[in-house]
Amino acid sequence: MSGVRIGVVSTYPELSELIQKLAHDMNLDLELREAVLDEGVSHAYQLERNGVDVIISRGATGKKIKKAVSLPVVLIEITPFDVLQALYSAKGLGEKIAFLGYGPQDFSPSFNSIIEILDINVECYPYNDIYEMNNQIKKILKSNIDVVVSTGLCVYEMAKKSGINAVLVQSGYDAIYSAIMRSLEIVHGIRRDQERSSRFRSVLELTNDGIIILDENKRVSFMNPSAEKLLEIDAGKVIGRHVNELYEFPIMMSLFNTCDQKEVFKEIGRKQFWVNTITVNISEGKSDLLIMFQSADRIQVLEQNFRRQLFKKGLVAKHTFDDIIGNSCVLRDTIDRAKKFAASNATVLICGESGTGKELFAQSIHNESERRKAPFVAINCAALPENLLESELFGYEEGAFTGAKKGGKIGLFEIAHGGTIFLDEIGEMTLPVQARLLRVLQEREIMRLGSDRVIPVDVRIIAATNYELFLAVKEGKFRSDLYHRLEVLNLDIPPLRARKEDIELLANHFIKQFSCEVKKEVPLLNKVALEKLMEYDWPGNVRELQNVIQKYVLLIEPGQSCEELITRLISEKIRKSYIVPAGDSRNTITLKIGKLEDMERQVIEYLLSTGASIKEISELTGISRTTLWRKLKALDEVMFR
Repeated sequence: MSGVRIGVVSTYPELSELIQKLAHDMNLDLELREAVLDEGVSHAYQLERNGVDVIISRGATGKKIKKAVSLPVVLIEITPFDVLQALYSAKGLGEKIAFLGYGPQDFSPSFNSIIEILDINVECYPYNDIYEMNNQIKKILKSNIDVVVSTGLCVYEMAKKSGINAVLVQSGYDAIYSAIMRSLEIVHGIRRDQERSSRFRSVLELTNDGIIILDENKRVSFMNPSAEKLLEIDAGKVIGRHVNELYEFPIMMSLFNTCDQKEVFKEIGRKQFWVNTITVNISEGKSDLLIMFQSADRIQVLEQNFRRQLFKKGLVAKHTFDDIIGNSCVLRDTIDRAKKFAASNATVLICGESGTGKELFAQSIHNESERRKAPFVAINCAALPENLLESELFGYEEGAFTGAKKGGKIGLFEIAHGGTIFLDEIGEMTLPVQARLLRVLQEREIMRLGSDRVIPVDVRIIAATNYELFLAVKEGKFRSDLYHRLEVLNLDIPPLRARKEDIELLANHFIKQFSCEVKKEVPLLNKVALEKLMEYDWPGNVRELQNVIQKYVLLIEPGQSCEELITRLISEKIRKSYIVPAGDSRNTITLKIGKLEDMERQVIEYLLSTGASIKEISELTGISRTTLWRKLKALDEVMFR
């Protein structure tokens, strides 16, 4: 059954016969020997050498075997029913009955009930060891006893030789079946423990961490192959020895000197190790010491692999300088300057209006640098509140604050290790976060929220802002020391109005891109439409131009002229940008100071150029329509509606 081999040392023929019958019925792999006491122990030794998993026996013979062999031994217990049968047989052989049995076991609480049921007188002779048993036998032989009932075969045979009637308490079916089932359970339990132990040992042996286990006496009880390799020591030379006996292995002595520290980096010989020591409670009052260690080189390899996996998950710069569209001199000069910056690891501060492509330049600088194969991590500093921005940048430990993720969280600076971090809209960063960022720039190390452990990082910082940071410094909103740390390499991105010769290239590029996305044939812009685009100053820069062209691609109808649609789209942009309720501070234009009537004329001409109606100009300037019409007639303006 289940591959279990059972050895049996039977003490009498009837027991052997019953066990063999049960073994046949249960389809057991069973090896049976019949002997008692010391001879039974000899047979048990043979069974152990033959490879049985467990031994079954009974009585004094079983107790001797249990002390002698290393295998588990199961004793066939004497049941109350077995005792009842033996006493009933003795009742027919004489009136004076003596019962010799093992005290704690044979004289169960039901013994007196059995005597009452049988209505017999029984003199009890209990014993607890062989010495007491021999004394009790002598007493029985000297007394006037008719029948001796005993659980031991030797007593039974001794009584027979002395001419006294004797009855042996024989084990019945239930007792033998119970012993067999206990044997199977024990063996299966041992095998489960062995399998579990084997799995654990395999894990310990296959792990890349060096592992050494010291028992409660500080002797080396286990050393895995990784520990042998890292320390260059044969495990066979140290296992079983006390830590104080290993002076010929200085590297091990240095390792054991860290046992009072839980986690520590230790220089041992010419190598650096990370060492972690854990106390493992084996049982009450007993504990082993588990020492795990790994070389710093291996940790660096793991870290690089981790960064590489993050890199594969999308923390990568997608754009290069080839993706920057334009042939204007000012743009080409900016690209040449950025390429020179890419060759350095110094911090770059990119300045430019919204929509000029600051992140496009940041990604291009990263991909042009030696860090191109490492992560590129971007974050908008204005998009997150102070506490959230801080935890995102620097990470946090478990329990650092309410709602902190179990196990803590790695920060973006750690993720970007070896690569580049792009801090967009850095001018929106609060002063406390600026202070922590300054430490990163100065010391090249970070500390997670809720931690007291410093983590070194190798990160290039590219920052971006859409307004002059020196003004924020004067206003006390930005740290001057951080500003000077950031402005090591300064890159100014030209606005679109400063490179209008690039509008045609950009517009045609966006038309091809969006028409492909919507699967629609769209004509390129003609000269008139391009001139209309050139007249506009594009305060939203390339992003605004991209939005206008996307609308153009979606709205253009077959046969419709492109200049008509472009003119309407530009007029809508101008109206939304400049025609706002009176009193709005954003409604400003630059005037040439002169006569009041000339300045008034400049305002009216400007509003007309935006496509504003007479009603809108009247509401905005506060001039009545009649007066406005008169002024327009005087100015000889015809472009109104």
